[in-house]
Amino acid sequence: MRFHFLFFAFLLSAFSIASAIEVGGHLTEDTTWSPENNPYLVTSGVYVDADVTLTILPGTIVKFYADYYDDIGDDQFYFHNGEEPIAKFMRVEGRIIAEGTEQDSIIFTRIQDEQYYHWGTIYHPEGAQQSSFKHCLFEFSALTGFSLFEQSRAAIAFWNGYGKVENCSFIDNHRAIDIQSSIDKIQILNNYFDYDEFFHPTIMSSSPLKFITIVYVSGEYNEKPLIAGNLFRQGTAVFSCDPIILVDNNIESLVDNQRGISLSTSQGKRYLYNNNIFGSYGTGIHSITSEEDSLYIKNNYFNIVGGEGVYINDAYVEITDNYFEGCDLDTGLSCNGQIYNNIIKEGNVRTSAYLDVYQNIGFNGDAGITITYRNESCFNNLSINNQYAFNGVFSDYYNNCIFLGNDELSLNGVHGNPIFRNCIIDFELEYPLIDGGGNIWVDSLQALTLFEDIQNGDFHLIEGSLAIDAGFDTLGYYYPFDMDYNHRVWDGDNNGTAIIDIGPYEYGSPAFGGIEGYTYNLLTNEPVDYVLLKINDQPDEFTFSDSIGNFEYKLPAGIYDVYAERVFYDDVIEYQVEVFDGVFTQITIPMFETVDIEESTIISSANILNLTNFPNPFNPTTTISFSVTQNSDFVNLKVYNIKGQKITTLINKEMQKGKHTSIWYGVDENNKSVSSGIYFYRIKTDNQEQVKRMLLLK
Repeated sequence: MRFHFLFFAFLLSAFSIASAIEVGGHLTEDTTWSPENNPYLVTSGVYVDADVTLTILPGTIVKFYADYYDDIGDDQFYFHNGEEPIAKFMRVEGRIIAEGTEQDSIIFTRIQDEQYYHWGTIYHPEGAQQSSFKHCLFEFSALTGFSLFEQSRAAIAFWNGYGKVENCSFIDNHRAIDIQSSIDKIQILNNYFDYDEFFHPTIMSSSPLKFITIVYVSGEYNEKPLIAGNLFRQGTAVFSCDPIILVDNNIESLVDNQRGISLSTSQGKRYLYNNNIFGSYGTGIHSITSEEDSLYIKNNYFNIVGGEGVYINDAYVEITDNYFEGCDLDTGLSCNGQIYNNIIKEGNVRTSAYLDVYQNIGFNGDAGITITYRNESCFNNLSINNQYAFNGVFSDYYNNCIFLGNDELSLNGVHGNPIFRNCIIDFELEYPLIDGGGNIWVDSLQALTLFEDIQNGDFHLIEGSLAIDAGFDTLGYYYPFDMDYNHRVWDGDNNGTAIIDIGPYEYGSPAFGGIEGYTYNLLTNEPVDYVLLKINDQPDEFTFSDSIGNFEYKLPAGIYDVYAERVFYDDVIEYQVEVFDGVFTQITIPMFETVDIEESTIISSANILNLTNFPNPFNPTTTISFSVTQNSDFVNLKVYNIKGQKITTLINKEMQKGKHTSIWYGVDENNKSVSSGIYFYRIKTDNQEQVKRMLLLK
């Protein structure tokens, strides 16, 4: 027997001296909690009713009645016969705006400061509005089971598809954030996730620790959740069954059998860019997916001693420009796609039959880089100073590759008859290895004359290197860049003929140009971070703007369209951007914040009224044009601001069939000029309705 109520009575008595406020029940109107009433004690469930906003001001402390948590089936965390669980919670049918500051955070914690005591969850069911949490601390949450189908094990549960979490800390929660159902707009930025006290041993053994879980239930994928700039420690950062974007995250302290990022089947595109993952004997990215999945893993750093940086089973993959230190890259046997421009130090690589593997470096590890299974597209890789040159079943062809200083030939013997063409090697090509011609044999002294600094891992070619202009299939080489994104085929020995070099770098070749610039909010001029930028809308030709809106991308000379997209912003296209060799073309990309029209009084419909305005942007007037599709139609044309509030009525009368115009002079109904910003104009007829957006810039 745990004496919950006796302990609770003593606690309330102590808090009553400090003028604590007990809260619970339904909030039926907009409510504000402020630090003047600290602490708020959640002694029964708090229900934020539909269309109600609970605003929690900076410095406010919210404490939930908690209970002993030693099993995920503990009854005290579940509803029974309509009775609330002992561990308390918040159910948000409306929304919460809990935006603290760096100096005054908002705290969500437990009442009883006892080991293994936890409270429930802040739960947003389907249909709830968009909540926002900034500069908050969440600690000691566990779960609330509202019903058989509504069981959330996280501090915040977004089962409504909307939510923002920024600059918050999550400490000792069973999970930090739980996302389910149809996902619309979710961003989780610049937060800290950790375990300090940990959980009861039975919880630890039966439920692997996950900070963020994303599970698709129903509906459509409208936007990929953006998870960026976060620090995760001592647990799986993200478990996702959905398309997702992970950018600039740090995942630390992985241990045996832990996974930094765990992905399951989603049938969509996932971007994992510029993340750092550290640990020992764990797995950085673990993906059990399907042929319909696409994974773009680019520019990440993996340092997992004795573990795997990436393990992927099935799916289309692009694994590019990553650095693996002390860990493996394993794509399994069923993946297809490309692996290029990766460096693997003290690791191992296993790839499938359907992957193009080119311009990778594997050194000081187990079995180097060129471990491909019956793969015809193995070009310009380097395997040096490994225990084994390669492993097991080989590629049909090794083209323009370098094998030097490896202790033994193969980890698991030689299977098949791999053909070596125009490679630099230090071993004999005896059966079953086949000499395809053009190979160069070197000894250990000659190997030192090939690269800038072989001892310290700089494998750029030096003047006079045997690898210069010694490669195979110059005309048919598909990829136009080397590992530095310089031109791939170049006349390095100045004899008048351009031939590809052996290895991942092209000697003396000029650099690509590219694009560089800045993504910003057009109305505020503030930077917009983590914008996905795709060249010609190709998913594999991409980069992201960084935390302050800057970006850079190398490209061959040409003319490109740049597609920009980010959750909570409209998609933007910059057309006809010209790039020259050796020069970065400067562009700035203005981003427009998305307004959820369904949350205002405006409702859009099909484009059947030919509704437009010109100019757009405008200052101070714009002409709105439209068509009436039947005679004697009653027409109502109004202008709204970004909040959905009416600014003025331009037309409210019967009109004849045909084309019409109306001029808006940028004023409200009192003829007062309005400020710069985004506005909407809505036209309604007897049986049609449409909304369009316009921008006033003064």
